[in-house]
Amino acid sequence: MSSEISSDQRLLLWHLALLGGEVQQKQVEYKQIAKDRKELQRRGLLAVGKEKRSILLKLEEGGWDELNTIGSVLPKGKKKPGRERTILQLLWDGLHREASKRSVSVGEILRPGSTPLPSTDIRQRIRHAFFEIDGNPPQDSVRLSALRTSLHDVPQHELDEVLLAMKNAREINLMHLDNPPDIEAEQSSALRDGGRHYHILWIER
Repeated sequence: MSSEISSDQRLLLWHLALLGGEVQQKQVEYKQIAKDRKELQRRGLLAVGKEKRSILLKLEEGGWDELNTIGSVLPKGKKKPGRERTILQLLWDGLHREASKRSVSVGEILRPGSTPLPSTDIRQRIRHAFFEIDGNPPQDSVRLSALRTSLHDVPQHELDEVLLAMKNAREINLMHLDNPPDIEAEQSSALRDGGRHYHILWIER
């Protein structure tokens, strides 16, 4: 089974996000919603509750994070997608570009009451910490555990959002470790992006 969510599941996440992240299911009802809802709930991207006779859907943190993943809302297959989905895909791609340009997450743009991070400052601090740890010119990649220690005053979720934005903007490279003992040692410091885990950082001078 692929770790990637389906185009319909991704579209449901976007629909919820555009409505503020928490709605009654009847506001986003469609034929396959029960199947997609259960899968997103299983993945920890969506919380499901009840209010009287209504089903409530709420984006979890993982669901907001999933919006940063590059993907498609266009169904797979030879059939030409509808005009509405094509327009939505163009809108989503444009939103991703704008988020990367501003070094913020998509959730920071869409989430009600969100306050933009001082991401420019955090981005500069990430670069400074990388070269301070690794030397200039750099000799090797830097483990995220070392970066988090250096930037201990930056909340983990904020640091992760900026790191992902920098990765999407191709300012940095995030990679995973292959050696099981190393992976276990870095588990608590890993950056999780959907089904992917990153453990090390590299920045070109």
